[in-house]
Amino acid sequence: METLTATLTILGTAQDGGIPQAGCGCPNCSAAFEDPEKSRFPVSLGVRDNSGGMHLIEVSRALPEQLKIWANACGLDKPVRPDSVLLTHAHLGHIEGIGQFGKEAMGCTDVTLVSSDSVASILTTRNLMQPFSKVQTDSLKPPIFEKDGVRFEFIPVPHRDDVSDTHAILISGEKSRVLFLPDHDDWDETLGSVGYSNPRDWFGSMNLTHVLLDATFWNGEELPGRDMTKVPHPTVEDTLSRLKEFENEGPEIILIHLNHTNPLNNSNSAQSQAIEAAGLTVGKRAWSIEM
Repeated sequence: METLTATLTILGTAQDGGIPQAGCGCPNCSAAFEDPEKSRFPVSLGVRDNSGGMHLIEVSRALPEQLKIWANACGLDKPVRPDSVLLTHAHLGHIEGIGQFGKEAMGCTDVTLVSSDSVASILTTRNLMQPFSKVQTDSLKPPIFEKDGVRFEFIPVPHRDDVSDTHAILISGEKSRVLFLPDHDDWDETLGSVGYSNPRDWFGSMNLTHVLLDATFWNGEELPGRDMTKVPHPTVEDTLSRLKEFENEGPEIILIHLNHTNPLNNSNSAQSQAIEAAGLTVGKRAWSIEM
């Protein structure tokens, strides 16, 4: 069998609702309606292993487009049909496309689902398990799923566990170690749960090359008239303050999971200039990392 180069491809970089978001006429959504290049699909990754196995992380409503983007990035003629699906948690945007694996669309029957027990329970309750054979991370000691040169380690993180528990995923290959952390509530809680006082020490302990990091909101004032404590995420302002003293050290930080209100959606904004000056990057779909 031909040995391929394992790769990770970014398939989506937005918060669960995507950009443009339903029913919204904000400047970012309006710009995306006018120019599709400014749209963002909900967060998702595609990982190809050394034997050509295809592993999808998160299943968004943009699944058809994302499977084609992934195929293009891997030089394939047809959209990818994943061998496995890995889920960090069960909030809407991370599982919304799962129904498309069923008989109404792809007609899959043997896709490996890698998730926690609580995520699998939610899918079972919603009658979405037919396409899948289960590998529940709770039974894996440690919670690691390995396939042909790529390892996926599930790391529990605090995040609004109203539907299911939540995990980050450490994705490791021969050349790269990537932490996928699209959702968590608060830096102090997350760092406390893993036993570190700052993000850089935690990242350093994992010998990371890249971090795909929750950047849902720029600050705590983005949702006028709504209580933002009901949708907790660390703000990018907070993340910048915690990373500032470690500039030019450690892994490459790629910001993902942007809400449609986030000024980082505008590459010309002052906020975009600030993160560029700090050495951080806003992720774009179809970017690939050699694993």
